[in-house]
Amino acid sequence: MTEFIPPYPPRYKEWPNPLDIIKFARQDLLSFWPSKAFQVQFTGMTILTKGFFLANCPDAAHHVLTQYGHKNPLMRKALAPLLGDVFDSDEETWYKPDSNQSDLFNPELVSLHNETITNATENYIWRWGSLTSAETIKVLPEMRNLTAEISCKLLFNKKLSVEKSREMLGIFSQYQDAVEKMDISLFLGLPGWLPKFGGNPITKAAKEVHKITDDFIAQGTKNDNQDTVLSHLLTVRDGSHPNGLTATQLRNELSMLFMAGQETMANTLSWAWYLISQSPDVEKKLHEELDCVLGERSATLDDLDKLIFTRAVIDETLRLYPPIPLLSREATGYDVIRNREVPAGSIMLVVPWLLHRHEKFWHKPNHFMPERFLEGTRPHKFAFLPFSGMPSECSAQFFGTVVATLSLATLAKNFRLALPEGQVVSHECHLTLRPKNDLPMLITKR
Repeated sequence: MTEFIPPYPPRYKEWPNPLDIIKFARQDLLSFWPSKAFQVQFTGMTILTKGFFLANCPDAAHHVLTQYGHKNPLMRKALAPLLGDVFDSDEETWYKPDSNQSDLFNPELVSLHNETITNATENYIWRWGSLTSAETIKVLPEMRNLTAEISCKLLFNKKLSVEKSREMLGIFSQYQDAVEKMDISLFLGLPGWLPKFGGNPITKAAKEVHKITDDFIAQGTKNDNQDTVLSHLLTVRDGSHPNGLTATQLRNELSMLFMAGQETMANTLSWAWYLISQSPDVEKKLHEELDCVLGERSATLDDLDKLIFTRAVIDETLRLYPPIPLLSREATGYDVIRNREVPAGSIMLVVPWLLHRHEKFWHKPNHFMPERFLEGTRPHKFAFLPFSGMPSECSAQFFGTVVATLSLATLAKNFRLALPEGQVVSHECHLTLRPKNDLPMLITKR
């Protein structure tokens, strides 16, 4: 099987000096890592009196992510304007509703979403089928629209119109754009006197998100939507919420489910189309599996266990392009990791971008090789962290793997996407990792 190496940012021979790291990180979170970062397992440095440690092996990543809870400065700064004191508190109150997510995405309830997923994807078969052969489409916006439709119908209202789901997507995109203009030093706990670049229009964007989410909740509760996530959250009763979720908690939970699920799936599907288009052997094997399993029909949840190679393509895409490529925690007290002292207050970094391409833990780490995820070859759990640190991990995993696999299967069964001649694909990464310039590709029917 031929192997494709997708382009990645240049790697320095040595670590840049601390001020250069800040400068590069303001432009792109993937732009400053040296070659050594893909080899080292645990290291530290000081940036303007603040201690930073890189946990870059499974045991150190496991320690940081499990022992330091969810005190994630980067994610807290990004989401506090949207969720207020619930998320910004040092207590982990925001995660208590999330304890019910394992129930929301259990197999029995997921099976109720089958028709919604299939119908939304089949609408794209009809729409893409009406396009002229070899017409150019912008893949990232296409995948965003598809995933927004699926997410809104699963979360709020199965009868929600496509126009309403796109309105929701537009408002959430405005919030995300505002968050990504925040200065990186705010995320990493650096001194407040550093010069800041970019405005901070997130309060207005957060209010717009609150308004449309409240509207969708109101519409959803009026209709017969027994099989939506909203309907199940309305029945939540546990020790933390004996009277059910408050209106604010309900809004926050659904907002995070939408943001985590929709963004994860759209970016993953977009990267997958690109990688497949550059790997003829992978595309051939994928089409063979889809033709064998699906025949002339669309993929359903019943097919998931048979779509082994399709799922491997999604997993390998998540390895090469993790949705959130940099995670951070704050050391709550003195610690020792790998025989190295970690002072209280240090910023601990777990970087999936590095772990997923680490030379010690992966064979040919920069290659696109879906076969590495086939049965019997699964990686160490804490060497593969596509969803760790995301605000709604269960939601992100469901949308980023289950729904993404089914959507890719149905669409790739019917269409091929190819890069226009001379097209160069690159990334942008301020908080999440996505293709730059909307990823234009040529569409043809199979």
